[in-house]
Amino acid sequence: MKKIEFWLHRFVFVYGLIMLSTFFMCLLFNPTSELPVVTFFGRCILLTLVSMLTLLIYTSGEELSNRAWWARTFLHAILLEAVLLPLAHNWGFWYNTLDGLIYGTFILAAKVMWHLIDFGQSFYIAAALNEQIRKRKLEEIQKEGTNNG
Repeated sequence: MKKIEFWLHRFVFVYGLIMLSTFFMCLLFNPTSELPVVTFFGRCILLTLVSMLTLLIYTSGEELSNRAWWARTFLHAILLEAVLLPLAHNWGFWYNTLDGLIYGTFILAAKVMWHLIDFGQSFYIAAALNEQIRKRKLEEIQKEGTNNG
């Protein structure tokens, strides 16, 4: 159940990033555009699912070293661009080379934002886990002191 909750949380987060990126791109570069709402939301959901599938690049049987993580992060950025740009172009999210460059920049900006927020959440979780470990060790030390005394 925790894994499902974890991936649902990530799905909602990525979906939000895609929605915000698309909103700001339209607001800044094509404020008069009219998108069919149901089709637009459906395509954003599909873009989100495709984005989530690209996270498989981080799958590993063992813990990733810093170097391996950075290499996979670089490859993931390339993979996102290679998959999302043609799909978004096919759906009319961007039309010409300049639009494509802008859309690609938004994809990279969303990836950076993802990593910053993910880092913040991981940092918070790590701090909570470290606190639990400290408490447990302190309890063990107190327990040993009581048993020896």
